[in-house]
Amino acid sequence: MELTKVIPARRKTVKFRWAYKNFMQATEKYLEIRNGLHSSRKGSMTRCDWCKKPFEKDEWFGLAQPNAGQEGPKRNWALCNNCCDLMDAPDRNLAQV
Repeated sequence: MELTKVIPARRKTVKFRWAYKNFMQATEKYLEIRNGLHSSRKGSMTRCDWCKKPFEKDEWFGLAQPNAGQEGPKRNWALCNNCCDLMDAPDRNLAQV
């Protein structure tokens, strides 16, 4: 699985070990807690790490683990479902399990 986009002067590709769409819902409480973290991580996981689209209230989003040694956040990535669809990530709605 991978995502690719052209940015000025080069192409950026990030490869992932796994990715799931519909992993979690961005509820009002979730967004409040994630935005209230200490200043160095303020707003972390409140927007898509690939396209930078902010998550709206009650929107479902995906989660992906990048391979080690790549540029970008050094944690699991929160991805909007549109970006998960670009790499054919399977649906993993844990709320229904």
